[in-house]
Amino acid sequence: MSKLIDKTVEEVVSFIQEAVFSERYAGKEGFLQGLDPRAKLAALLISISVVVGVKHITTLLFLYSIPLIMAALSKVPLGYFVRRVWVFVPVFTGIIAIPVIFNVITPGKALFVIWNSPYIAVTKEGLHAAGIFTLRVATAVSYAILLTITTKWNDVMKGLSDFKVPGMVVTITTLTYRYIFLLTSILVDSMHSRKSRLCRKLGMIESWKEAGKNIGAVFIKTQMIGEDVYYAMLSRGYLHTAKSLNDFRFRKRDALFLALTVILMVGVFMGDRWFI
Repeated sequence: MSKLIDKTVEEVVSFIQEAVFSERYAGKEGFLQGLDPRAKLAALLISISVVVGVKHITTLLFLYSIPLIMAALSKVPLGYFVRRVWVFVPVFTGIIAIPVIFNVITPGKALFVIWNSPYIAVTKEGLHAAGIFTLRVATAVSYAILLTITTKWNDVMKGLSDFKVPGMVVTITTLTYRYIFLLTSILVDSMHSRKSRLCRKLGMIESWKEAGKNIGAVFIKTQMIGEDVYYAMLSRGYLHTAKSLNDFRFRKRDALFLALTVILMVGVFMGDRWFI
């Protein structure tokens, strides 16, 4: 149980540190930090649409290089930025991409045979399809993470409101993001308190039982906090619409950035379709 608690606390603290670092980079004086969040949101939607639509690895590599350049111009450490993308991409894409490499899913030229009866082999076409898929996901995630790193969360939510996203959706997303930190603090305190009361080492089965109890307690606490926050909002006049004190100004450089994004992405898409 001790190792489980220590590992859980370590991961929770690491999550909080990552979020704090993201807010710190959003406050720096970089290229993207000085742009209107609405221009960045529009550019994100356009860029991801193109990433989903292109077909060639060469084009995807070019599109992947753009957020790396933007991160450098925005004073975001490349190592930190790349880690945030590639730590999660292999986990979530592997479930889909790995089966694609086999002849059962993607027939084609066999690179090496795993079993002869039944016949199962890794195909060249399968590896190509898996590579395209993984790179596509990584590129799209890079654009999304670049936005969240260089833009404060409140500004992102205000930008979504200006794009006429329903107020209820914006409110739920905002509260979810904010109260994750409160719940992680509760989880850390619970783990520490449980560890301080242990008089002996627990076996594997006992450890998982204790972990289950802790998860249940945090879930109950989450429900209680959710109800209290909602009733508090109603008592203060909440009408299912979030209000913001931020007032954005769309300037010439924002329009120029958005126009250049559109021109670049249209050019990349047309080049991928007609010239590669």
